[in-house]
Amino acid sequence: MKTRLQIVTACLILLMGACSEDPKPIPTEFSKVITGNTKKTWKMTAIQWTGDGKDPINYSLSSCFKDDLYTFYANEERLYEVDNSPTKCGDDEPAQLVSDSWSFINATATLNIIFPLLSDNVLPFYLKKVTSKEMTLEIYLDQDNIYSYKITMQSVSEE
Repeated sequence: MKTRLQIVTACLILLMGACSEDPKPIPTEFSKVITGNTKKTWKMTAIQWTGDGKDPINYSLSSCFKDDLYTFYANEERLYEVDNSPTKCGDDEPAQLVSDSWSFINATATLNIIFPLLSDNVLPFYLKKVTSKEMTLEIYLDQDNIYSYKITMQSVSEE
């Protein structure tokens, strides 16, 4: 009887092991939310200054900034472009404001990009919120992280 029980137990263990799959964790890929499968285009909808315990200041965006398009590509080069859409801030502005690369650091949720409204250099923005339709970036202006700009963007197209 003991041998029969051991055989049945061994068969059950083999059957259960043969039917199960090892779970494969899928890491969250924020870059896919930002870039889509091929490319994704965003536009700025709000910019806010915060700091020193004061009420945030919401800036009114002029039309020459509102219609600029920020495109993140999911290619190997991680191309990033900012197109100066129909309304330009000056007659001498080019059609394309930025053609550079972007980078993302998962450990700190930092998106490194050129943001023409603030600088011509790459800046580290913290990804505060991201969904398929909206993202909020924040950049601190001081080493104590008291003063910052928060930028909200909405997705306008995705491939």
